[in-house]
Amino acid sequence: MSFSRRLFSRTTQFRSLGFTIDLKQGVIFNRHKRERIRAKTLQVLQVLLMNRQQVVSKQHLLETIWQGVVVQEQVLTQSIKELRDILGSEAIKTFPKTGYQWIAPVKPIISWQAKAFLASLVCCFATVIALASYWMVQSQTPHLNIAFLPVENDIPDEIHQRVPLRGMEYLSQQLQHHSDLRVIGHDQVLYALEHTKASTSLQPTQEVLVSLQRKLAANLIVLTRITGYPQDYQLHYTLMFEHNIEKGVEFAQTIEQSFDKLIASLAKRYAGEYQLTEQNWQSDFSNEAFARGVELYLKQAYQQAIPLFSSALQVEPNLLAARRYLAASYANLRQEGKAIAILQYTTQLPYIENTRELIRAHLMIGYLLINWPQGEPRSQELQSAQHHIEQAQKLAQNQQDKLFIAYTYEELGKIKRLQGEFEHAAQLLTLALEYHRSFYGQYGQTAALIELAKVKADQGQFSSANQYLEQAQEIADDNGAPANQIWVLLAKADIARLKNELIKAEQYAVQAQSIARNSDQPHLISRVEAWFNDRSPYSLN
Repeated sequence: MSFSRRLFSRTTQFRSLGFTIDLKQGVIFNRHKRERIRAKTLQVLQVLLMNRQQVVSKQHLLETIWQGVVVQEQVLTQSIKELRDILGSEAIKTFPKTGYQWIAPVKPIISWQAKAFLASLVCCFATVIALASYWMVQSQTPHLNIAFLPVENDIPDEIHQRVPLRGMEYLSQQLQHHSDLRVIGHDQVLYALEHTKASTSLQPTQEVLVSLQRKLAANLIVLTRITGYPQDYQLHYTLMFEHNIEKGVEFAQTIEQSFDKLIASLAKRYAGEYQLTEQNWQSDFSNEAFARGVELYLKQAYQQAIPLFSSALQVEPNLLAARRYLAASYANLRQEGKAIAILQYTTQLPYIENTRELIRAHLMIGYLLINWPQGEPRSQELQSAQHHIEQAQKLAQNQQDKLFIAYTYEELGKIKRLQGEFEHAAQLLTLALEYHRSFYGQYGQTAALIELAKVKADQGQFSSANQYLEQAQEIADDNGAPANQIWVLLAKADIARLKNELIKAEQYAVQAQSIARNSDQPHLISRVEAWFNDRSPYSLN
């Protein structure tokens, strides 16, 4: 290899077509715009630049960049499109059925220290030139100023009301403390929000966001939304840059853990000093596709969400959360057989780092078999459900995952009720109740209490059933949890209908309908509508 070629291969910054390409920082910029490049697209760019004298085959690119992962050629086409959208069509030439070649003039930004063989005077001069060049490039590369907005609280209860501002403060201070990134103070952000035109909400419109970027001189505004339930949270985030938007999701057992995962993700990407611990990072594309799929899923647009989950899995087959959501989408479209097949594939993987996903897979198979009979003999179906839930329980106990131990006791109790083993059912449900009582947020108890009420109702002990339901209603009301309030009311409606009290049953269901509509949550509204239409109100969420 020639000296100039070795020097070129060690260079991380280049000039081409009026742009500076920084492979180390993963950005392409000029005086007018700055674009951050996805990880895989950055690798495509690097391979093309390093081999610019020749055509690089598609097979070589796929094998080099997507090592060991079976993907469609479309992922490579997408990366080429992203590069052309920034640099223009004259940068990369396509050779049909063959590959691609970088054809635009390119000049490396070379460090003069590499010429160590020069005389000492020349070395000193070279060092001065190198420093001047460095500061010139740095002046053209704007520092990343990050601003966190208040966290949007989408948790269906009243016990997380302090999350928006405290979460914003936590994210800002922790990222500032654990990295060398420039984080705009939360007080400054709130002040800007208060003095932004038409700002009447802590979650501003697109127009207000653009105005905020100017006021704060922020290159990156981070919007976050927390959803889920105690012990099982999802943090949805949007990274709003000056010229593009990226999305992602983090899963955690506590809100603080979900925040920490986001902080670590930002620091890993933009700062070199942050020490990561126990993180399993996915590719940017899979996270983006997955996040957009989850957004559609939560709007009950299951058919539109399926291709996004499938795309995420093509790029990152081990993104098990995407596989779970894909299965849930099929289940909610009443394609339970396909959903079960996807989940069974997860349970058969030889090694899964994320044991909670394996627990979920077994639990979801059992849940589907319990609530949506597949046409097999019912006794056999319930036995199969019991097998999967017992597998989930064993894994949960090994991990001391108390939330999923409680869930498994609930589902096993339901199976025993359906099998007519009422005493055994009551014992299992009581154990579930004991676990739920140890968690923050009491409303997790309502599912076990509802099942205990159904056990008593099936035995004809309606007074005891009513006591359990009143206890569940009180907990749901005290915590302001609409989903749980609706489940209690529908359970009351079911038991009233069992007693042939049809008017009372209708009244309970109408109350549930009113709560669902006021909550403005599509899955709650459809749950009540299913009851009115004599369909199963169960869904996977």
